[in-house]
Amino acid sequence: MQANVLIVDDDRDARWILGTHIRNLGHAVVEAQNAREALGLLAVGADQSTPPIDLVITDVWMPGMSGLDLLKAIQTRYPDLPVAMISARATLSSSLEAINEGAFAYITKPFRAEEVEKVVARGLEKVAEARRRKELAEYTKRLSMLERKLTDLGEHAWGVPQEVVSELFVGLRHELGNMATAIKLNLEVINDRNLAPDELRENLDDLQATVDDLVALLARFKEYPDPGRVAEPIDLRDTISSAVDAAQGRPAPRVPIHVDLPDDELIVYGAPSELSRALLHLLENAMEAAWQTGGQVYLSARHHGESVALTISDDGPGFSKSILDRPFIPNNTTKTREGFLHGLGLGLFITRMVISLHGGEITLANRAEGGARVQILLPLARRNGVHAS
Repeated sequence: MQANVLIVDDDRDARWILGTHIRNLGHAVVEAQNAREALGLLAVGADQSTPPIDLVITDVWMPGMSGLDLLKAIQTRYPDLPVAMISARATLSSSLEAINEGAFAYITKPFRAEEVEKVVARGLEKVAEARRRKELAEYTKRLSMLERKLTDLGEHAWGVPQEVVSELFVGLRHELGNMATAIKLNLEVINDRNLAPDELRENLDDLQATVDDLVALLARFKEYPDPGRVAEPIDLRDTISSAVDAAQGRPAPRVPIHVDLPDDELIVYGAPSELSRALLHLLENAMEAAWQTGGQVYLSARHHGESVALTISDDGPGFSKSILDRPFIPNNTTKTREGFLHGLGLGLFITRMVISLHGGEITLANRAEGGARVQILLPLARRNGVHAS
C-alpha cells in the first residue's frame, strides 16, 4: 500500500533526508517542524480535509513539546496510529520510555536506507492490523444485529402482515450483502497468504456459502411472498443426486450415504439450486452427527399422496432438546468438529425457508433406535390438473 507518512523534526535537513528515503519506497511524505504543527496536520487528516496520515515518525528532542509528549497525545487521540521515534542521541532510558509509551520502533540519526525501510514496513503492518481490527469489530457488530433480526424473524415472521415481513427482509438483505462482501474479502486474504489451516478455511467457506444462500433466499422471498410460487417443474431425484454428490465430495467428514429413490419420476415445482443447497445443509448436518458415533446417513424419497416425502436420517446422537424445542430459530448450529464451530447456525432456518417457498413442510424428530430424522413433504406438480406421479 502507498502510505502517507508524517515526519516531525525541527531539523529541516533531517526531514529532507528521511523524506527522501521514504519517497524512494513509493510513499507520500508530509512534514512538520514541531509537535504542535504535527497535531494540527493530524486533526485535518482526521476530518478528511486532506488524506489521513497512516504513520508518524517523530524526533524525540524538539523545543517546546517533545516527541514523547507528542507520542502520548497521539496515543490518546489516535490510538491506532503507529508512531516511530528518531533521535541523534538515543539513550537506553529514552528508548525504553518511548517503547513503553507505545512507539513501535526507535531509530537513530544518521539514517540508513535499510533501517528506514524496515521501520516503515513494520509501521504499515501496524496500520493493516488496526484496519483488520476495525473490520472485525464492524463485522461482529453487524453479526450481532443480524442475529437479533433473524431471531425476531424466526419467532414472528410466519404470522405477521406481509408488509412487516417485507420491511424486515429489506434490512436483512442489506446487512447480509455487506457481510458476504466482508467474508469474501477476508477469504481472499487468507487464501492468498495461506494463513489458515484447512479446517479453518473450510469453516470460512461454510460461512460464505451460508450468507450467500440467505441473501439469495431473502431476494426470492421478497419476489415470491406466497408459498408455492416457484413454477419450474423438476424431477426431485436429480436435485437429490446433486446434493448427495456435493456432500460426498466434501473433504470431511467421510460418512457413507445410503440413497433409496424410486424408478418413477418425482416431479415438483422448484428451483433446483436452492433445493439442492437446502438438502446439502441437511446432509452435512447428518454426516457431522453420524461421524461422531461412527454411524451412517440414509436418504429416501417416495410418493406420499399428493406429495413427495423425502427423509434424511442418521445413526448419530440425535437432536438436542433445545433444537427440537425450537428447531428453526437461527443460531441452532449442529456442526462442531475438532474444536471448530461450522456455519452460522442458519442451516435449518434456511432449509425451512426454502421448503416453505416451495409450498412444503419440514419436521425434525429423533429415531426410536437412535439418531435423528428430518422429513420433508413437497407437493407434487400438477399436469393438466392432475398431480404428476
